[in-house]
Order: sequence, then C-alpha cells, then structure tokens
Amino acid sequence: MPTKNKYLKQVLLWRYKYISERQFAYMLSILVGLLAGLGTAILKNLTFFFENGLQGKIISDIHYSFYFIFPIIGLVLVYYIKKKVIKKEIGHGISTTLHAVSKRNGIIEKYKMYASLITASITVGFGGSAGLQGPAVSTGAALGSYVSQLFHMNVKTRMLLIGCATAGAMSSMFKAPIAAIIFAIEIFSLDLAFTSLVPLLLASVSAIITSYFFFEKDALFGFKLIDAFEIKDLFYYIILAFGTGVASVYFSKIY
Repeated sequence: MPTKNKYLKQVLLWRYKYISERQFAYMLSILVGLLAGLGTAILKNLTFFFENGLQGKIISDIHYSFYFIFPIIGLVLVYYIKKKVIKKEIGHGISTTLHAVSKRNGIIEKYKMYASLITASITVGFGGSAGLQGPAVSTGAALGSYVSQLFHMNVKTRMLLIGCATAGAMSSMFKAPIAAIIFAIEIFSLDLAFTSLVPLLLASVSAIITSYFFFEKDALFGFKLIDAFEIKDLFYYIILAFGTGVASVYFSKIY
C-alpha cells in the first residue's frame, strides 16, 4: 500500500505540474474506455464460457428435456455467491448507477467493479432470462468512479468519466461507438459541449478497439447482403423506422 501511494503521489505531482485538468481528463477518458471495454469483454467471455461448457459437454451427455434445470442451477449459484461471497446488494445495473450519480455524487462501491461480472455471466450462461447490457454499464460505471476517486478528480469530472465508462461499455458490447455516445448523453444528461464530446469519443473508440482485440469482427446479428442499396427503397426504410419507433413508444408506455 505505501508503494502504491508513493507512485500515485508522483503521478499526481507530475499531472499538477505539467498538464491541465482538461488534458488529464482526456487521458483518463481513454483509460476508462479501455477498462470498460476490457470489463465488457470479460463479461461476454465468461458468459460464452459457461454457455459453451454446458451445451458442448454436459448437455451432450444427458437428454435435452432436462435443459430447463440449468437456469435454476444458475440462479441458485448466483444467490449463494451474493449471500456468502459478495455479501452486499448488487443492484440493477443502470438504475443503480443513476442513483449513485444523482444521490452520491457519482461515488460507486468498489465491489461493483466485479460483482456483476460474476453474477450476470453465470445467470445468462446457464440460460437465465437476463441481458448483459445493464451489468456491463454497472461494471464500467464503477470502474469510471474508481478511477476518478483514485486520481482525486472533482465531481464534474467524475460524472463525465462515469459517462465515458458507460459509453465505452455500450460501444464494446454492440460495436456502435456513436450510438454509445448518444446513449451516455441521454442517460446522464451530459452537456453537448466540446469538453464532454471529446472524452466520450475517446472512451468509446478505446473501448471498441479493446472489443475488436478480444472478439475480432464478430457481428451481434449475422446477416448476408444479397441486394445492394437503391435510393428508390428509401421510402420503405422510412416507413420501417417510423413503425419501429411507434412500437418502441408503445412498449415503453405499457412496460
């Protein structure tokens, strides 16, 4: 611990002496993006590990009619880990992050950097009905909060780094950096200013590079392009966009 504090103190002294607050925020946004991308990659790899292990080895040795047992086993394992290992409330991803931002000035507990990685990967890997987006955001936000506290950043910069981590997590998850930036701006109500957009862009690009390193260019939804785009079909795309938008609003209203 003393050695760690010594090196950290040297970094902080170098930072105060040679670079500005904004420049340091840009550097941290890249670091946070890399960490968020790495966290998302670990989450996906763990999930695939459990899923492939069950389907490839265990399921092949027993009858598929017993497949429904595995989600139950996964839930039991998660409950045990939560009660006996983590021993703290994990929360529900994005809503927990928003609560920390609005009520605690962006201070997120350190254990949330790994809690969702373990529980979500087991739940989904064993066939449970859940998604990885919330856990990825929760993990990334906790990493962003920890980095901001480690380097003694102010509350405004901490909020920005949490937004950067969220953008990085979504960018790594879906390989959609621009959509990830828009998502972070919308969720955390960040300012549409140069000082906010540049760190978000740096974090999002850093995270997607990390994702490509671990997953190459795998697509979330496989497809095969048969016909080339033609301008005459644009009207049908507009109708499709309008219809999906209406369906999304309807789903949000009745949820």
